[in-house]
Amino acid sequence: MDAPPRRERTARADIQGMRALAVGLVVCYHLRPDWLPGGFVGVDVFFVISGFLIIGALTAEVRRTGRVRLLDFYARRIRRLLPAATVVLLAIAVAVFALLPASRWPAVLREVVFSAVNAQNWLLAVLSNDYGHATVGASPVQHFWSLAVEEQFYLVIPLVLLVAAGSAARRGAGPVRWAVVAVAAVTVASFAFSVWYTPVDPGAAYFITPTRMWQLGVGGLAAMVLPRLRPGRGARLLLGWGGLAVILASAVRLGTDLPFPGWLAALPTLGAVAVLVARDESVARVLGVRPLTYVGDISYSLYLWHWPVIVFLLELTARQALTLRQVAVAAVLSLVLAALSKHFVEDPFRRERERRRRRTTYGLGAAMVAVTVAVAGGGWASAESTLAALRGQSVIDADHPGALALDRDDPRPAPSGVSLVPAPAVAEEDWPRNECATRDFGDGVTSCEFGAADATKTAVIVGDSHAFQFSTALAEFTRREGGDRWRVHVMVRNGCPFSSVPPTESGTPLTVCSDENLKKLDHIRAMKPDLVVAAAMSPESYLQDLKWTWDPKAMVEGYRTVLSALSDADIPVAVIRELPRPAMLVGPCLERNPDEPGRCDTPRDEAIGSASDPLAEAATGLRGVRVVDLTDSICRSDVCPGVVGNVVVYRNNHLTDTYVRSMVAPFVTALGLR
Repeated sequence: MDAPPRRERTARADIQGMRALAVGLVVCYHLRPDWLPGGFVGVDVFFVISGFLIIGALTAEVRRTGRVRLLDFYARRIRRLLPAATVVLLAIAVAVFALLPASRWPAVLREVVFSAVNAQNWLLAVLSNDYGHATVGASPVQHFWSLAVEEQFYLVIPLVLLVAAGSAARRGAGPVRWAVVAVAAVTVASFAFSVWYTPVDPGAAYFITPTRMWQLGVGGLAAMVLPRLRPGRGARLLLGWGGLAVILASAVRLGTDLPFPGWLAALPTLGAVAVLVARDESVARVLGVRPLTYVGDISYSLYLWHWPVIVFLLELTARQALTLRQVAVAAVLSLVLAALSKHFVEDPFRRERERRRRRTTYGLGAAMVAVTVAVAGGGWASAESTLAALRGQSVIDADHPGALALDRDDPRPAPSGVSLVPAPAVAEEDWPRNECATRDFGDGVTSCEFGAADATKTAVIVGDSHAFQFSTALAEFTRREGGDRWRVHVMVRNGCPFSSVPPTESGTPLTVCSDENLKKLDHIRAMKPDLVVAAAMSPESYLQDLKWTWDPKAMVEGYRTVLSALSDADIPVAVIRELPRPAMLVGPCLERNPDEPGRCDTPRDEAIGSASDPLAEAATGLRGVRVVDLTDSICRSDVCPGVVGNVVVYRNNHLTDTYVRSMVAPFVTALGLR
């Protein structure tokens, strides 16, 4: 995403119209992704336009002077891009403190810092985020990744042109021809890497610069060869309207479920190139109408403002998608902010480009970056310190009975007016931190143990993260009262239910889990434990959270295969029925509603759901296999609360580790360990 040049320097109004089309696709996609599932290709169009204009201008300079004035080039980039970006980033930093829950501050402010130094794309690549539609929890600066790609590209390409021009001069050759060869080499290498790497790591491939450079390079090559192109009227019509059709078709037909960029990105990229090369009068008349060109004029600021407007609006309304009225509000507010930014921030800096000395420009640019980093970085450090202090305050005591407040025979009182544990700001991070939390159970045999080595009885817990969350209760049990009698082996792996049938992701079976489970099964039968405890997420949770699927009947059979083998070996098994699932992220909900925790409850029927539990179904009728239902230790008769006994119940779709510690007694009683 690049800032448009001054209007008097733009001979082609159709390019401004293309900018309007590109930003319109992106904004529409972010407002309502279901309207335009491939609207993200507007960014690809921006890349092509940017390469066309910037490399075209640099090539013209090489043609005139045989060199590139690097410091002047970078000064122009600073004046055009940095002021508006700085204003938006500082506004976002302020809004983070005012509107987002404290748990979000460190992550978002970290991204503000990375955005200020044009490294946001690499941070997102490491985090492997999807560039999808905004929802509650999305980063308001995620869209700065495309600016980072462009600026990293423009740190490199002027140097490439400078070296090419110098090499041409030493050999008495034409500098432009050498420049074309150099840009073509970079473009081809980047495209080949993009095609290869996209299937390897689609999340990272979307953001990193090497997979995107070719799109700017293709636009630059189009500008370099344009003076030599003289297409006829028929060819211009075909290229112009055909290119527009390809861009629009890409916006309608592509989606985030496809590997992108890779070769698929060639569709909107070449469509944009075709329009630029065509220079067709009929296309230019349509794209050059004043409303479109004005949107093109403010497209840079519109791109900067629209995403945080959407994200903060969703945060304020606690919705996953905008209503039609909110779409209108977000669109109008984004346009107003973009117009103000264009006329009061962008234009003043551009008008002074002849009067402002280069040294002043660099000093001002450094100051803008420094202020943004100081504001966001200071907030980031302060927020991290605050949250670190909260993480150590999850104590179970008389004021925080947790699950014991739901005890049917002797409910413990939960006094009002005390702080919740864990603090809502850190509830989503309250995962098991027992001795086995850092162990890798991926080899199918390795386990982690609690209790005395010479204990007289042995238990094994198997399954995925829904099984592992109960390892804390077993660890607490062995420490409190069962350490001399029970030895507990933890043999779990996140994302791997204890089944002989593998899940499928995008049509590909994930056999690593099922293969490991068969090894675990052999190991457990050789151990001959006194009890095996099994638990797993529901198929609905796997589909919603990981996009993994099972055939329902096959999943039951996969569970039944391993459970039957244990039953045939006379090994007792306790299957934990799937937990009720909250309708929202409870921690952030409690942060937004500190005085109304009831707003974070989920009706019991909704939390339990109507679908069957395949693990519990597989256990039915098997000798020595019983189903343990812990629902009454989590839910009341009508609701599954977000808070029970002053303890936050959930972290995402799991129980907080603090709540699990509060339910040790009902848990071990249900398992028959005492």
